[in-house]
Amino acid sequence: MIKKTLFLLIIFSFGFSQTTFYGLDGWYHISAVATAGGAGAVPNLDSDRINPAGLAMLPKQIQFSMVKYPAGINAQSAMFVKSLNNSTIGIGLRHLSYGSFISTNEDGVENGTYSVGDTWLSAVWARNNQNINWGVTGGMFLSSLESYNAAAVVFSTGVLYDYTSLDTKIGISLSNFGVFVTRYTEQKEKLPTKIILSANKGLAHLPLDLNIDIGFNPYNKNTYWRFGGIFALPYNLQLIFGINSNNITQRIENNLAKSFLGSSGVGITYTYKQYSIEIGGYSYGTGGWIYGTGFNIKL
Repeated sequence: MIKKTLFLLIIFSFGFSQTTFYGLDGWYHISAVATAGGAGAVPNLDSDRINPAGLAMLPKQIQFSMVKYPAGINAQSAMFVKSLNNSTIGIGLRHLSYGSFISTNEDGVENGTYSVGDTWLSAVWARNNQNINWGVTGGMFLSSLESYNAAAVVFSTGVLYDYTSLDTKIGISLSNFGVFVTRYTEQKEKLPTKIILSANKGLAHLPLDLNIDIGFNPYNKNTYWRFGGIFALPYNLQLIFGINSNNITQRIENNLAKSFLGSSGVGITYTYKQYSIEIGGYSYGTGGWIYGTGFNIKL
């Protein structure tokens, strides 16, 4: 239990202090793993939690992702979006399992096992008006620990402007704000709310998009950043990469290569007709990897 708790504090902090609902900052989607946190100005099926405006630019599709963390922690997600009356709507289901643990009574005698996990059900609405996209996500986040439960109603909203003549997208969003329904304790924790500025730029003479996100927590005043890119390769392949601010805060070795590769992600996507599959991994800089895969179908 101690090992998993310490691991959660490392991988889900991302510069934001909180004592509950680590799953709101978790990575359920393979694109978040490969980009080292998720690119807010790159429309994809993980946009609903970063900047929902990006979903207004997507066609009808469905995606499934599985992400595996060390210490037996696993995440799964399913997302579906479609157009409806000049808008885009979607529904997502995410689950994060921290595993099973041995339960003991007050005398230290084992009396069974219990599981710990988070489930996140959300719906998204987004719309496009010429070059301006906007959207909002709302949902219920449920967390369970043995016989205890906590819940919150969580929202995200954002705007994404598409400068088509410059092959540039710029966005701003407010992510993970809402209200607690029930809590584990009487302590008044805050949700991991973030204000996120995002940008993506396609290069004129290379098949490469570069993107950056800068996030700010209005409660504890912490800031984080991530930087990455998408490189179009032959044979319907895409190389995705990213690095985040944990690369600085988690440096614990003098080895330059290990320090540089820490807190960085990489992935590759192969597309065939309306199908695509993506695999990727992320090194969180302290000796382990997060990795996963995703499967997408355009309908």
